[in-house]
Amino acid sequence: MNALRIFSRLNHFLARLLQGVLIAVFVILVFVVLWGVGSRYIIGDQASWTEELARLLMVWLALLGAALVCREEKHLGLDAIYRLWVPEVQRLARLLIFAVIFLFAGGIMAMGGAQLVVERFASGQQLPALGISKGWFYMALPVSGVLTAAFMLESFWAILIRAETGAERQKGEGIA
Repeated sequence: MNALRIFSRLNHFLARLLQGVLIAVFVILVFVVLWGVGSRYIIGDQASWTEELARLLMVWLALLGAALVCREEKHLGLDAIYRLWVPEVQRLARLLIFAVIFLFAGGIMAMGGAQLVVERFASGQQLPALGISKGWFYMALPVSGVLTAAFMLESFWAILIRAETGAERQKGEGIA
């Protein structure tokens, strides 16, 4: 139980840090898009880097946001059907969902994404307007995968240790 508490505190810290990063990325994205639109209408020619940077920021925002949503158990689900099940089945369904998300995030996003990043850095491909490696564009995938996997491991572990029922969960926190 003590190890779970330490892991939960670490994930809580990561989630808070992630919230701050997401807010900063979103604010920067808004300014970049405004600059791009403004330069197109005021100067008559859009700054070449704004579209590319906006795309890069949007990818990071979406993937990191998905990790945070998983931490808060607000990901897409079939709550209407899920709530009809008896509490023990709800618990087993949650364990299955967290395990599938963990495997996908850890295996495909983190490991596959890391391989993709290494290939992009090794290839020397660059984003033309920004002049940086495409590896930075793809880096969002393994980072998000690692965070999502850590968050899902915590959720899975907590359900196993607490052996809580779906009815207790509904009373306390709400359902993902």
